[in-house]
Amino acid sequence: MTPLNYSAAHMLPVNPAWVNNARTAPEVNLFAGNALAGNNAYFVNASILSTLNGGEAKEDKDYGRLDGKRNVKAWANADVMGPAASFTYKGQYQFGVYTRFRAVVSGGNVSKPNFDIVSNDKHPQFFNHTLSYDNVGAVAHAFGEVGISVGKMLRDDDYIKVGVGANIKYLIGYAAINAYTNSVSYQRLSDSLIFANGDATLLYTYNTSPGSIDPATRAGRGGLGLDIGFFYEYYGNVDPNVKIPYKFSIAASITDIGSVGYVGDAGSGTYNVTGYKAPINTVELQDNDNNEFYNYLGRLSNIGYIRQTEAAEKFRIGLPTAFRLNTDWNLGSKIYVSVNTLVNLRGHNGEVFNPGYASYLNITPRIDLKAFKIGLPITMVKYRTMNLGAVLYMGPLFVGSSSILTAASGQNVQNFDVYAGLGWKFFKSNKIRERAYDNGTNPEGIRRFIPRFLRGSGKGVDCPPQRFRNNEYKSYYK
Repeated sequence: MTPLNYSAAHMLPVNPAWVNNARTAPEVNLFAGNALAGNNAYFVNASILSTLNGGEAKEDKDYGRLDGKRNVKAWANADVMGPAASFTYKGQYQFGVYTRFRAVVSGGNVSKPNFDIVSNDKHPQFFNHTLSYDNVGAVAHAFGEVGISVGKMLRDDDYIKVGVGANIKYLIGYAAINAYTNSVSYQRLSDSLIFANGDATLLYTYNTSPGSIDPATRAGRGGLGLDIGFFYEYYGNVDPNVKIPYKFSIAASITDIGSVGYVGDAGSGTYNVTGYKAPINTVELQDNDNNEFYNYLGRLSNIGYIRQTEAAEKFRIGLPTAFRLNTDWNLGSKIYVSVNTLVNLRGHNGEVFNPGYASYLNITPRIDLKAFKIGLPITMVKYRTMNLGAVLYMGPLFVGSSSILTAASGQNVQNFDVYAGLGWKFFKSNKIRERAYDNGTNPEGIRRFIPRFLRGSGKGVDCPPQRFRNNEYKSYYK
């Protein structure tokens, strides 16, 4: 949604070109946040909520496995945007500043047959069967950022509006953990591992070990990030003296270009896995490891199951780079339809399983009554699973979910999200805007009497001309 009658400060991280929304009035964001979790291996049903009081979830009723042949993956992310503000400078440039904290988790790429085996110890091939995994990994990354937005309108008239913008952000790493293998194979019995062979990359900060998590400290260094974007709005050949919404708008951006540096904890590095028969309790993480990854890796190294080939005193985790495209169509009678998509651009480089957002396609019809808006988003996460949700704008407050209606109807869901925010746009009163046209002598203003060729582009044009002040324009038009 991109009309100028509400604050877009919460959209600065999504498309920095929206900082130009502040050209009409300053904007602030008090709070905005969203969270998403999903996978393509299991579904859950709303009936699972009845188990929160101590009941046991039942398979094929409260949850169940999904059919299909695609590699199994899981994803989750949480995003909290703190105070933000945007404003204009001399009507030529727009600036904004915002704060933000994010956590991004993704993992998997396990083939469906292997997942069905390894996730079910009653499967006939769970024991005494060789399982191989290629390009499998997982990553969790928590970091903050302070961003500065800069924007400029390239065209701003009654027919077309074009704006561009960029975010330059300082990244503050908090914690990161990464596990990745190009290829690994193993075979096990009920009480022992027969063999394991392959490679592994393990990178983690000290505050990710289960016994070392300290919310008050961070293990990351800094970094720089960049977002770029633009928007285009088309109003058509309309009466310029009547304020109307655009006929359609399109906006595109590339976000999260950059990475964050970290200091690796002891044990971080690349390993060769060349182990043979060993008890399961020797190769699994145990309580006597004091919840330290380093102790666990050291034990595996002592029994000859793994050998470190390169230590990683420092490492970098890439941001979840994405391409975003947003379009909005005015169908008339205050009805709009927006089409939005996100395409994950972050791949894996053979050493780091980089975090990325789940790609999606979203279509949202809505009724827009300025201070009140309601929409019904239809979302396909990973371009396959479809959910129906709801979003509600009430003045400066918005709240919504892309899957709430699907879940509430009793249907199975693979993804669930929720988002909310509170922001404000400081408009001048209509009376002040009208009287600005005629030095306050005409309460109704006289802009509607001035032809377009006299008003010009608005740059360096005295509108109305000085000699037509104080109602003298009436004699001019007789």
